[in-house]
Amino acid sequence: MMTTVHIERSLFGLTAEGSPVLWTDLPMGPTGAVHVADGTALFISNAQEHDATLTLQVNSLTSESVGEGFVLVGSWPFSSCLGTLVLNTVNAAGSIEFRLAPDSVYTMHVWRKGGESAQERFYGDLGGVTPKTGLEDYLIEFVPTSSTQTYATIPRTQSRSHPPVDETGQRPANWMG
Repeated sequence: MMTTVHIERSLFGLTAEGSPVLWTDLPMGPTGAVHVADGTALFISNAQEHDATLTLQVNSLTSESVGEGFVLVGSWPFSSCLGTLVLNTVNAAGSIEFRLAPDSVYTMHVWRKGGESAQERFYGDLGGVTPKTGLEDYLIEFVPTSSTQTYATIPRTQSRSHPPVDETGQRPANWMG
């Protein structure tokens, strides 16, 4: 499935309906282009407001490459919760015509094209052009890992609603959130 996402304030999210985590609760710090927890993902672009192409797909095996110019940003466990995905932007959210098997765990691979130079192009050649398009493309590949696990068993990343804890149940001394 391919769609256009209108990225505002360098942010957009993808949430499985039924996820206990809000996309705005995930860390928005300066490190990492993607943050994931319990069926919710936050994507941080290097450019401000612009339109990006977003492709979502399910594959039985992880792709070695997905196209010229695409770079693998990372891979994370992702719970499908109820199976329906919602595309979140700063000013809107809505279900999209892309479904995962309910109550399943996937490995979510995020590929991005043009992301590293998006900010330079945003302020450079496209400075006065609106709407800004073609700065970056995202491809998100879901590879099934299990159909019996639920989101409660996925390792969490740190977020405001789920801060990290050490083996004693205490937050790390350097935790900010």
